[in-house]
Amino acid sequence: MMNKNGKLHCTTMAALVVFVVLGLMACASVTVVPVSYTAPARMDMSGINRIAIDSNDAQVESFISQKLNETGKYTMAPATELEAWYQWSERAKYQASATEVSADDLAKAYSENVARADSSYKKTLKITGDVKELGQSSRGRYYMRLAAGSDSVDIYLLPSEMEKFKSIDKGQAVTVLGEGSGRNLPDMEDTAEILRLLGAGSSVNVIDGVFPVGDYPGTVDAVVIVKKDLSVQNNSRPVTQGSNQYVYDRSVTVNIAYQVERAQDISLIGQGTKTATATSSNADRSQLAAASDLQAGIINGLLNEFANEMVPMQRTMSLALAKEESEDKEVKKQMSEAQKLVKAKDYKGAVATYGKIYAQYNNFAAGYNQALLTEATEGTEAAIGLMEALSQKTNNPMAQNMLGKMQGRNAGNQKAAEQAAAEQGGDIIESDTITDETLHE
Repeated sequence: MMNKNGKLHCTTMAALVVFVVLGLMACASVTVVPVSYTAPARMDMSGINRIAIDSNDAQVESFISQKLNETGKYTMAPATELEAWYQWSERAKYQASATEVSADDLAKAYSENVARADSSYKKTLKITGDVKELGQSSRGRYYMRLAAGSDSVDIYLLPSEMEKFKSIDKGQAVTVLGEGSGRNLPDMEDTAEILRLLGAGSSVNVIDGVFPVGDYPGTVDAVVIVKKDLSVQNNSRPVTQGSNQYVYDRSVTVNIAYQVERAQDISLIGQGTKTATATSSNADRSQLAAASDLQAGIINGLLNEFANEMVPMQRTMSLALAKEESEDKEVKKQMSEAQKLVKAKDYKGAVATYGKIYAQYNNFAAGYNQALLTEATEGTEAAIGLMEALSQKTNNPMAQNMLGKMQGRNAGNQKAAEQAAAEQGGDIIESDTITDETLHE
């Protein structure tokens, strides 16, 4: 991205640059073919319709909401629903981490060996048992005493649980979460209260008691959490060594860290980070681009790419397909059929045909084209397997160059792709652009 005062350099970008590298090769020429296809969302968004967005930056939150709304696939949930989900999910995550134990088994473990029981149960517990006593300490702390033979398990509840506590009756079976504290009693209880509570026998104690939650009751399907970090650097440097004239630089770097969680079970759909830097240079410091303008350009680029991970895209690739110049009439005939499929945009049919030719004749052009079109139809990872096998079998520089770039693209790092190609000794003679366009319904 370019403005009058500076350039935007992205480590990841929505436009991926595919370099066509020619080296020593079995095929005498290539044919550049535009390939348009629908790429699925990179994240598995199946069943997702309603989304809540949380960000530490209002601009980021607004931009993502706008982009996802524009697709027609998703509706945005208000902040109140996001807050309700957070309250439920925090309790649900806490609940999932708990060790389940009955009041009887917990008390028995402590009666047999306190040290061993401490090692097993001084942690987050999910305890089930029957209520033997309900009470309030002299300092206002509510507790439930669960029956456990001649012993008991005392659970000291947090103030947040008072409404639920009011509905509990003696003799009722309950399940409670809390932190096991063994024979140690809560610090806030005075000596007289301790003696009163221990009157019925030896007690095992659980503090910070809360009641478990059920299934998520809301209507949000997924939660998008995005954190933005920003750094700005201003520097000056002499035009030449020893010069009294200076060039002023302003550099803005934005890092976007994101994760998408399925609301119902808090499972992770996807996560990652995206980083970009924009710079502005000028001999007149007053003419430097404002940091806010540089930041806005970066955010626009990064979040466009992030949105593309959640929605299908229309992608166009200019592929340099290898052209076979064999004198074998049958090979020529079958390669011609494959090329017709490409022109008809039957890319999967072309992949199958090129694969068949390569398997039957060990034809380099067919194997190379099969791998290129596989990247368009099935993704870079699938294409890497084919190109790697072709490279190992033929030691052909053209395959080696393209393998390096595919591996770089698969890692989300175009710079690595260029480096891998250069290390293989190929000459970059041309560049074509893959453009992504969000599909609107």
